[in-house]
Amino acid sequence: MIHKTIILSGCLSVCSLAYSQDDLLSLSENQPEKQYVFATWKAYRLGNAQTTETVKKNHLEYRILHRFGNLADNTKTLNQIAHTAFGIDNPTDIRMSLEYGLTNDITIGIGRSRVNELVDISGKWRILKQTTDFKMPVSIAIFESIGYTTMSTERLYSEVAVKNFPTRESHRFNYVTQVIIGSKINRWLSVEILPTWFHRNFIVQKFNPNTGVDNANDNFILGAAARVKLSNRITFFADYFYNFHSFFKNNPDYGMPLSVGFEIETGGHVFTLFFANNPAIVENNFFIGSVDKWSKSQIKFSFCISRTFSLKRGE
Repeated sequence: MIHKTIILSGCLSVCSLAYSQDDLLSLSENQPEKQYVFATWKAYRLGNAQTTETVKKNHLEYRILHRFGNLADNTKTLNQIAHTAFGIDNPTDIRMSLEYGLTNDITIGIGRSRVNELVDISGKWRILKQTTDFKMPVSIAIFESIGYTTMSTERLYSEVAVKNFPTRESHRFNYVTQVIIGSKINRWLSVEILPTWFHRNFIVQKFNPNTGVDNANDNFILGAAARVKLSNRITFFADYFYNFHSFFKNNPDYGMPLSVGFEIETGGHVFTLFFANNPAIVENNFFIGSVDKWSKSQIKFSFCISRTFSLKRGE
């Protein structure tokens, strides 16, 4: 009798366990799959700001960016500005770059800019994706860039007053580390913030004439950007960066980078047309501030054309 009771109890336990497992499996099967937000931004970057977007796996994106001279400048006469065709004759920077998608969330890139003859390599890793149910309300990407100037030694040290100043190859490098936190609020509005650390191995000693604070190798910068969708193919955007170092506070010689413009999508191309005060295009150059200011109407027209190519076999 005792043996029968033990056997019956064992059978009931096994059946109960099997039922529980089936119930758990049923619950897991009924859980809805995560739906991720699509196209928070139209492109890999806006005017000055990176976005949380990456290049698709096995795709290559070619970008050419052109920034002209000042469209307007209240420190010059209208006649002086007109003689440069409102900045068209005086481009301040030209950049070409290639970005390749190693995965759908990891992109590597290389580019070359006219300002400081800078060559840069970069990487972007999207570590979190926003979900449509807002249980994950943001997308987060980490952006890293290493810049190397190929300018002549004489030009690199042209502002150094010290005689026999030691030259080093490491002086040519600078570094950008950036966390991009973005969110698609609704169908029409996307926003992001970009806390950034910028380091230069070599700087020329300069002082803020108002505060007496010296320039620094390390800078903490905070960026913000937003875009508004005007139609299925056109968006309006703005981005801004603020350098928190005391050297830039109330410094009459420097302004903070600000750009506003439009993105226009046409098939495989995205055209970015915008206005900015900073002469340089890439982060490694414009994070040191801009000698031009919106308050002085020192505004430059810029454009970017990007084209994406699939490197998958059979496409």
